[in-house]
Amino acid sequence: MQNLSFLSKALALAAFAAFAASPAAATVRTAQGQTYWSGDPGQVDPGAYWSGGQDHFDPHHYLSWYGGDPQDYQMTVYSTHRGAARCVWRERVINTYWDFQHPYVRVCD
Repeated sequence: MQNLSFLSKALALAAFAAFAASPAAATVRTAQGQTYWSGDPGQVDPGAYWSGGQDHFDPHHYLSWYGGDPQDYQMTVYSTHRGAARCVWRERVINTYWDFQHPYVRVCD
């Protein structure tokens, strides 16, 4: 029985150490109703919405709205950030299936 207790404590300590050392321990920010991690996600593949140039023809982000959900999801939000460029990519906090399908948000200041 003591081995089981030791094992559970060791696993809990390992999980806490992994969480504390992970980049996901960055702060969560919210801008215009969109929640994202404050850290730079590195190299991203934002998907066809950006690489296909649809963002140039959709200034009000109507194409980013998912009709099955009443919330207006946005692909670009405006908030201060620490990036050198005017617009940077940030990783969304995954709360819904739509967030899972669109894992990045563009943050501009």
